[in-house]
Amino acid sequence: MSGEPAEADTVTIDNASVSELGLPISARVVLMAMAGGLLGTVLMLPVLVGVPGALGLFLTDPVTRFAGFAAFFGIEPTATLGMVVFGIGGTFVLPLIFLVVGSFLPPREPRYLRGVTFATFFWTGFAPAFWPDSGALVIGVFLIVSLVGHCIYGATLGFVLDRTTGIPQHEV
Repeated sequence: MSGEPAEADTVTIDNASVSELGLPISARVVLMAMAGGLLGTVLMLPVLVGVPGALGLFLTDPVTRFAGFAAFFGIEPTATLGMVVFGIGGTFVLPLIFLVVGSFLPPREPRYLRGVTFATFFWTGFAPAFWPDSGALVIGVFLIVSLVGHCIYGATLGFVLDRTTGIPQHEV
């Protein structure tokens, strides 16, 4: 074993063959990741916001845990601010993180499902951060719709990136 791959897998993107271990993170890859993140954010909203809203379970009041954090920076916590932070995170921050860690996540195939694995990791932080102070039904609905919403986001992010530029691979 020389430490090098025996044979690099190749994928075809835009009629060009690219070694999976050699796809660089270019401006085009970053833009496609951000496009996938934006689309994923839009597609998850009907589940994450629409379902609880339709059931009368969704509250737009700022979560108390984050009100103190926003006040620390002299910012008034509002629903609008929450939506802006949510949009920036889903469109810019998470896609950039996915570009770096996506190659290390399961499953091996289909590659776009690595986005679901990625989003599930972030869901484990989202769930306790936005945990509702309500009964079992509200908590159950919250856990289900937030997990499904994150899976939609991750699948969309992974699919767009995999179909347009490929998920960058890194050698360690």
